[in-house]
Order: sequence, then structure tokens, then C-alpha cells
Amino acid sequence: MAIDQQQQQKQNQFRVIALASRIILAAIVIQLLLPRLLPHGPAVKITPHHRPVATPVDPNNASLRFSGGKLTQIYEQFENEGSDPLLVAPETILFGAKGVMYIMNENAKLISLTDFQPKEGGDDDESILTAKATEVADLGMGRPLGGKFDKDGKCLYYADVILGLARICNLSSNKPNNNVELLASRVKLEDGSWSPINYADDVDIGPKTGHVYFSDASDISTDKDVNGKWDTMYGSKLEGMRGKKTGRLLRYRPETGEVDVLATNASFANGVAVDEDETYVLYTSTFDVAVMKYHLSGEKEGRSERLLGGFTGFLDGVDCSFQRGLCYVAIPSTVSPIARMTFAAPWWFRSLFLMMPRNWTPHTEPYGAVAEIHPGDENVPARILRIMQDPDGRDVRMVTGVTEHGGKLYLGSLHNNCVGVVSLD
Repeated sequence: MAIDQQQQQKQNQFRVIALASRIILAAIVIQLLLPRLLPHGPAVKITPHHRPVATPVDPNNASLRFSGGKLTQIYEQFENEGSDPLLVAPETILFGAKGVMYIMNENAKLISLTDFQPKEGGDDDESILTAKATEVADLGMGRPLGGKFDKDGKCLYYADVILGLARICNLSSNKPNNNVELLASRVKLEDGSWSPINYADDVDIGPKTGHVYFSDASDISTDKDVNGKWDTMYGSKLEGMRGKKTGRLLRYRPETGEVDVLATNASFANGVAVDEDETYVLYTSTFDVAVMKYHLSGEKEGRSERLLGGFTGFLDGVDCSFQRGLCYVAIPSTVSPIARMTFAAPWWFRSLFLMMPRNWTPHTEPYGAVAEIHPGDENVPARILRIMQDPDGRDVRMVTGVTEHGGKLYLGSLHNNCVGVVSLD
């Protein structure tokens, strides 16, 4: 009897040792594989009040379609058959000091658009135009997104998702190899350590100081897809599903060359716009579906606050019109039921999503919109004035950039090969 008990104890000890060995082995395997399976770390808990909340889309509001009479689209003129297209995926529309229109394409080329003509063989309403596209400069090996010319129009500052903040000056269509200056690829933190700028996204320039305000959307770096193109959308989806809120608002001072962090904790910091008096900076927090406001002066100097929510979808670029005193926010997509379910899922479930191949990640629903907002002042609170939209993306979809110029909105997109133009009158 005693021998049987001893054998049973030995068997139990063996089982415990075997189980512990399996657990240790599994832990070692997970530890070794985790950096490969989750190179950006696991997802974190998203509390209910930090999940994206959007207002319902009004299907009867189709003010951003051709039928509304205010929409024009600009396509590239092709003079030589077989030539490579230049007007490709323009995120942001830029205007130089002389009013010349520029775009930065997915191949990191700065392109001027001139000689606008009605499309040959097109409709009589002139809603479709063509433009001569000319390469002005090679912006390097990265993928430029947002940009802005300085007050004199001599230098273009732009956010490159691969390089960081860069600048190119003295542009000339006769010299396409202008030197690109990399201004900031990292920022020094208060503790003296250096933090890389992994996803420079949008840029605006202070009209008073000339300081350059730009967003660092995420600490997730962009990589290339199977076609060899920089996949900026995939990085944004990972940031949203992870829920870690690593977006930042940064400032570059041309007079010293220094960069500092103004605001943190944005859920994919995206569009950037400075007011006329340079008292505040607006920036969008994409997956919060919110416009944020950072105070540069006044009683709230150095503080950031949520300015506006209640939009119809995720937010992207933003631009302010000094003449109108209003601002405009690009809304590339709605918050789909799948997106809502994903953000409400527990962290471990979203971590499984982070392991999926990129072509399995949820796709956006066809939609395109721009919100006109009043940023608020001493007498009037901030509010949404109107939503201009194409509810099913029939004529306009995936608006990722907006620029106000001369009473019109110029719409850019990472997925379209044209420029949308909307009359505000």
C-alpha cells in the first residue's frame, strides 16, 4: 500500500513537472514569436468613452455629387501616349505664391498643374477638366503626405511618412533635382532621450512666427505592400485596432532648427491647421472622430482640448480659411458596423486582428465628405455648420486632404487620380 502511494506521488510529481515544462516551453515560444506576430505590441483596452462615435449619414444629403452643381474634377492631360501618369494619389493640394497649383504624388514627385481645359469629348457642363501635369521636383525616396509653402513661397515644407519633416526651396520646373533638406526625423523629449518621428503626416505654418506645426500620426512605421508601394493606410488601421493613442503634434522652429512636442495621446494625429493670429493649432484625432485644439497663447497656453466631435466618420486633413474665418475637415470614410465592433472588442481579440495579413484587414465603405466648421471664439462656441458629402461615394470618395483657396475647396485623396474642386459660393 505504501509502495502504491509512493508511485502515485511520483506520477503526480512527474505530471506537475511535465505541465510546468510545457508552460515554460510555451512561454519561451511565445516570447520568441511575439515580436514577429505582434511587431508593434499587443492591443490595449479601449474604454467606452474612447471608442469612435459618429453621427448617422443622411442618405438624402448628396451635396458633394455632380448633380449638386458645385463639383468639378481635374484629371491629367496625356499628350504622349504611353507616358507614366503624374497625377497619382494626391493627398494634399498646394498653392504657391503665384497661385500655381501643386500636388505631391505617391512616387514622391512634386507636380504642378496648369493649362486647365474642359475634357475633350466630355459633357458640356465643364464638370470635368484636364490639366497639364509637370514634374517640378523629386522629393526623395519616401511618401510625402501633407505640405505647405512658406509665406514667401520660396520653400515647401512637407511631411514625409518615411523621412519625417523635410523642406525643398527655390523650386523650378527646369531643375527637377532640387536638394531636399531633411529637417527632423526625431525629437528630443523632456528627459533628454530621443524619440523617432515614425509617421509624419500633415503640416501647417504659423503666419506670425513662421514656425512649422506638423503631426506624427503614430509610432508605427509605414512599410510597402506586395506591389512595392508605401502602404500608409495599413499603418493607420493597425494604430486604430491597437488602440494605443501614440499620435503627437510637433513644432519645428526654423530659426533654431529645434523640434518640440506640443501635444500627445492622439488616436492617429492627422490634419493640422493654424489660425490667422497663431493663437492655436487645430489637429484631427482620426479614431477619436474629433478635432483637437492646442492653445499657443492665452489662459490655456500649452494645453490641448477636444474641440468638436459628432462627425459622420473618421477624420483626416484640415484647413482653415482666414478670409472666411471657418475651417474644413476631410472625412474619408464612415465608422462602419465592423469598425464599431472592432473597437468594442476586448484587447486580446484585437491583438488577433493585428496578426492578420494586410489584405484581410477591414476595407472602408464608399463615402466622401468635407465638414465646414466654425472653430469658435469668445462669443460663439465651436460647431459644425454643414456636411458636404457623397453618401455612397458615387462621384467623390475617400477624401483625405482638403485645401481652401479662392473660395473653393480642393480635395485630395490617397486613392484617386484626380483633384476634386467644390465651390463654396
